[in-house]
Amino acid sequence: MADDINALLKNLKFSEEESVRVISSNIVTNYQGFEAWAVGKIMAIEKPNREAMYRVLRSLWFTKYDVNFVALNEEVIFVKFGCVEDEIESLINMMPWLFDNCLFAMLPFVKDKELETYEFNISPFWLRIYNIPLEYMDRQIAMDVGKAIGELVAIDWKDRNGGWTEIMRLKVKINVSNPLRRVVRLLGRNGVEMVCAIKYERLPAFCY
Repeated sequence: MADDINALLKNLKFSEEESVRVISSNIVTNYQGFEAWAVGKIMAIEKPNREAMYRVLRSLWFTKYDVNFVALNEEVIFVKFGCVEDEIESLINMMPWLFDNCLFAMLPFVKDKELETYEFNISPFWLRIYNIPLEYMDRQIAMDVGKAIGELVAIDWKDRNGGWTEIMRLKVKINVSNPLRRVVRLLGRNGVEMVCAIKYERLPAFCY
């Protein structure tokens, strides 16, 4: 709908009255505190109970100040935090957030950015990579494997006591619109190929 309107406006010839521009005197006030705003979308086929979803997200986030949700359309939700910017950044870094086993994708609000340009389909997930030999458990291999899957966000291959584990744990941004990758084919230093299985943590329901 928005694309159709923009196409019509592009070729529209304005009358003398329509050519007069309206300058908002409230633009500065409206943008105050936008650093504490976010834009979210529930990635679900069936419409969820929004009030129930809002309650669940508030309880999961447990912010110091209240969080307000405003539905911009049937899918996109405006999230206004009453807290400081760094707390919002922390919540976004802790994604994925799920409601009823569906992904609630959330991105920072950007001034003058159109809703259609927010990439809600790109979301971070923790992955476990199996079958990587211990001698390959280094930062460079982790970066290479992560970049092969998507956009690497974080690396964690040690357990809670600081010891080595049998798996490599990576946080990677992936496109949830595409089928999930199941393996990584790693070529060792001796030229031998190793097929490394991928297991996703906290994976929501998907439909391609």
